[in-house]
Amino acid sequence: MIEYVSVRHTSRELITERSQSPGVTRASGWLRQHRSGRATEPSPGGVQDVPLHRRASALAGDMTHIQELTDSELTARWRESGSQEATEELHRRHHRALVGYARLCSRDEHTAEDLASEAFTSALEAVRSGHGPHGAWRPYLLTAVRRTAARWFTTERRHRLALDFEQWLDERDPAVEDAETWVVRQEERSLVRRAFLSLNERWQTVLWYTAVEQEPAGVTARLMGLTPSGVASLASRAREGLREAYLTAHAQDARAGEECRHFSALLGAYVRRGEHKAGRALQRHLGSCARCRGAVDELTRLNDRFGAYLATGVLLWAGPAYLATRSASASLAASADAGPARAGKGGSPLTRPAALTAGAAALAVAALAVVSLLPGDPDTEENRPVRGRPSPTVPYTSAPDTPAPAATAPSPPRPVSTPPRPAPATARPSAAPAGVPLAACTGFDADDGELKPAADEHDVPRSVPGWTHSFPGGWRVDNSRMPDNGVREWRGWTLTTRDFWERTAPGQYREDFSLGRRVIAVADPDEWNDLGEPSRTSTFDSTLVSPACATPPGGRLTLSYATHYWQLGAQRGEVLVSFDSGPDRLLKAYAADRFDSRESLAVTVPRGARTVTVKFRLRDARNDWYWALDDVRLS
Repeated sequence: MIEYVSVRHTSRELITERSQSPGVTRASGWLRQHRSGRATEPSPGGVQDVPLHRRASALAGDMTHIQELTDSELTARWRESGSQEATEELHRRHHRALVGYARLCSRDEHTAEDLASEAFTSALEAVRSGHGPHGAWRPYLLTAVRRTAARWFTTERRHRLALDFEQWLDERDPAVEDAETWVVRQEERSLVRRAFLSLNERWQTVLWYTAVEQEPAGVTARLMGLTPSGVASLASRAREGLREAYLTAHAQDARAGEECRHFSALLGAYVRRGEHKAGRALQRHLGSCARCRGAVDELTRLNDRFGAYLATGVLLWAGPAYLATRSASASLAASADAGPARAGKGGSPLTRPAALTAGAAALAVAALAVVSLLPGDPDTEENRPVRGRPSPTVPYTSAPDTPAPAATAPSPPRPVSTPPRPAPATARPSAAPAGVPLAACTGFDADDGELKPAADEHDVPRSVPGWTHSFPGGWRVDNSRMPDNGVREWRGWTLTTRDFWERTAPGQYREDFSLGRRVIAVADPDEWNDLGEPSRTSTFDSTLVSPACATPPGGRLTLSYATHYWQLGAQRGEVLVSFDSGPDRLLKAYAADRFDSRESLAVTVPRGARTVTVKFRLRDARNDWYWALDDVRLS
């Protein structure tokens, strides 16, 4: 099938045309969907249809780098010169997501295409008039789809909208306001949406792509002109910025009383620290103020299910269903870091795989044996670190990680005016994966009774217990390559409560490890170096070692764990495996940020191997950053 585009020879202004359906406006050219494969008549106003493969000779401008430009750069080209190439590239990037959301608002694919086209045209017109997005195109376009659908609701095209969407709009009082006005009022009432739109567009963009679209870091990096590690750092700052913006919006809301404004700044800390850390005055206020309790609920949802609640708060309609469609798309990505980031104007065009591989389908139905653990006493002589020559490390290549196919996206539920109450703040964002934790059935939390108060750590009150070097369930720490100096709490891998660790250095994203439970394992050369600066003469090098675990007779295992890794300097994190106490084999290396993520690594078991040991090593670190782990599982 030949695809056609429209080109105006006399002007580069945006041209629109009316379709056979009254009132449906589509941008001519790259927005038109020629379902017959051929245009029969020239478009009005001097616009001609030409085959796509000939457009290079018809369109002015250099296409050499167009696919490597960021959305902001493409927007600038459109504003300055009406670049047709820029609009084509913007349309190519966002069309699939736009039609996907439009499909949730409409009854069939044809209507979804029309709805998406009209929304995209309205966005281009807004940009040309000096408004509209600069870089945060995706959330802007999705909002345009919903607003356009609400506008259709008052016309003869209402019958083309999804029944659930009609029912949502019918919640309003038609005698008081029309559908379009009601939708705008719902937008104004959403504090999450107001907070999100108050952020700069770079923060909006990175939050949307990482949390809602769930794009790999490499893809987001190319879209924004960053490195993958830069994406992680920017996303972490943006999440904190959104929390602060939410509290500001809560305090400035017209419904806020003087007492609400007074306590609003404390709500974020209340959500993070828990009720036992709140003052009596704040607890009394929350007991009597439903509005502030609602704010606590929303902040809790943002903490525990960030992407889902951001989508719900910004889109208003069908946020969870849209998130499910994007989760399915994200599962088709080739890897977590889809290629190198764009350097300057270099790099390759953005692409996405079209279907799951046969290997992924096979993995989805394979039943993996659950590995049993060999019991061990962490305090026995054989489990204590022994100084000596380190085990040799040999490269280890396993089959590439293959994502399981995502479930079919459910049809959008009918939204309700009040979101459901969230799970308690202690709940984690995702269900625990299958398998037995290596740190016994209760994870690292099993050693609560061994926690000690601060020793050298001056930022934590000595009355607060929160760290230990005694690990449960057969785990041990190899500090044979660690110097003897530095802050005692952080000499090598340490078990610590999240609260204790976060207090050591507020504002350094330790609090963003939402996947970590109460007690986590931490290697923190940054804090270790705070006493006497040991990094002047030596480096941090410590290895967390699991108990030896029985393996099935051959086959493949999956190692999964929650990780929160911040890279700096020559610091390097390594995940290693050893079979039958043999040489260490490198499974994964960290040399870039990996914040608040769940890793899943394939482990191929050699024939005849009877036990496997997993090791997490942080080495070559001076006064650098940290690595935190929790919920390690082998299945």
